[in-house]
Parts: sequence; C-alpha cells; structure tokens
Amino acid sequence: MEGQLDETIGLNQIAFFTGYSDWHFHRLFKKVQGENVKEYIRRLRLEKAAYELKITNFPILEIAIEAGFLSHEAFSKAFKRVIGVTPSEFRKKYQKKKSLSNTNHQTLPNGISKFGFQKKTIQSFSIAFIRHIGSYEELPGPIPESQEVKQIQSLIQNWNLSQTNHKWIGISQDDPEISPKGKIRFDLGITIGSLQKKIDQGFGIQSIPGGQYLQIRYQGNYQGLPKIYDWILNEYIKTTTIKLKNQPPWECYLNPFENNVNKRITDIYIPIR
Repeated sequence: MEGQLDETIGLNQIAFFTGYSDWHFHRLFKKVQGENVKEYIRRLRLEKAAYELKITNFPILEIAIEAGFLSHEAFSKAFKRVIGVTPSEFRKKYQKKKSLSNTNHQTLPNGISKFGFQKKTIQSFSIAFIRHIGSYEELPGPIPESQEVKQIQSLIQNWNLSQTNHKWIGISQDDPEISPKGKIRFDLGITIGSLQKKIDQGFGIQSIPGGQYLQIRYQGNYQGLPKIYDWILNEYIKTTTIKLKNQPPWECYLNPFENNVNKRITDIYIPIR
C-alpha cells in the first residue's frame, strides 16, 4: 500500500494477497493499525501532500490531484480533518518559518562539521528491515539493547552472514511535525544485496530509491539524531537553494556499535531534486 499511494488501490485485492478473507483482513488490520485500510491510505496520502506543501511551491490544486482528490474544496476539507488546518494555512505557516530562518545566522550543531556536506548520486539498493512505530526519540538508530537490533542480529545469524558484509540502514518514513506521534514509522534494517533468502516473521524487504542526495555526516550519540534532522530540514535547507524531493530521508550507520556513543558516525541522506 505504501509503495502505491499515487495509484488506485483495490482494497479487496490487498486482502486477497494476505490469504485472509476480506472481512477477516479488514478486521485484523484495524485491530493492529487503529484505523481501517481506507483511513490509513487517505492519511498517508494527506501527510505526503502536507510534506509537499512544506518543501515546494507547487500549486495546491496540483498537489491535491496527486493525492487523489478531484477538487481544491474536497482536498481542503479532508486535509483540515486530518492535519488540523487548511492546505493554505499549513503552507503559510512554513513559509513564515522559512523567512525567519533566512534572517537568522545559522550555526552548526554539535556533531556536524562544515566539511561534512556533499551531494551524491546513489544507486537503488534493497534492505531487510523491521519497523518501529512511535516517536523517533524511542528508537533514533541501532540502539544495541533495543528489541529491533536484537531481531536483526538474530536474522544475521540465521542467514550465516558476516557482521561486516552489510550496512545498517535507518529510514525515517514520516515528518514528526505532520504525522501523529504514535503513528510515526521508522524502519531499521541491513543491506542484502542480491541475497535470495526467506526472511523471518516481522521483517520486510524494501528498496531505497536511487537518485540525487545531500549527504550530511554526523558524529555523536544516536539520541541526538532527531534534533539534527530538525536542524537540517527546518533551518539549514531553508538557507540554501537546495530543492528537496518528496521521499523519506535515510541514514547509514558506519560504526553502529562503537562503545563510545559520542564517536558513532551516521551519514544522513536527504533526497533532493
């Protein structure tokens, strides 16, 4: 569903692929997710539209049509019900933030060096991942004692992989200024290359899109990553001519289990146009 938000999604077709009956699938989905399939898809489409409003100057009607709405009025009504304000009010709020950012002298936060910025072209690659639902502060990276890290390490053992022939990756699927705190999705996983193996229960496979990225190197405790993202997206980017792309940012952990947490190095990849 998440990979086909821009397309028409047949709800009964989704149920068919799960192996459950339509009724049983929808009942289970709402029990686990807290919202039915239709509400889930509409919320994700509106949150994606909200991020588009935040990072671009594209016409609101164009964004509405991309989100599956046929009129500005229908989009505004649904947007306000989910996001809390109209699309125009939402955009105005972030345009005001941008003008304030441009008038302030920006200083680099701890862990970021002026030499740690570069633009890169990345080829698409796949990861095996496990999803955490909740605020980014709960799991800001591969915290060694976390349940998610233990499950990934178990997967590595089950696959008889070397600890050094893959990279640890984290994907921040949602903007915490847009998505409800209890529904924020963070995917933590490892690169799998061309491996064709059966994944354990609870894991998924997804592809990181290739393309242009701004890479920013951060050295420090993973607990500091949410504030670094806030600085990048709400302060730094707004003082540059860089155009963001409406895709989730992701990060690569270069030495994820370094004992000195302040020496852990994370490369943050921000999709750009």
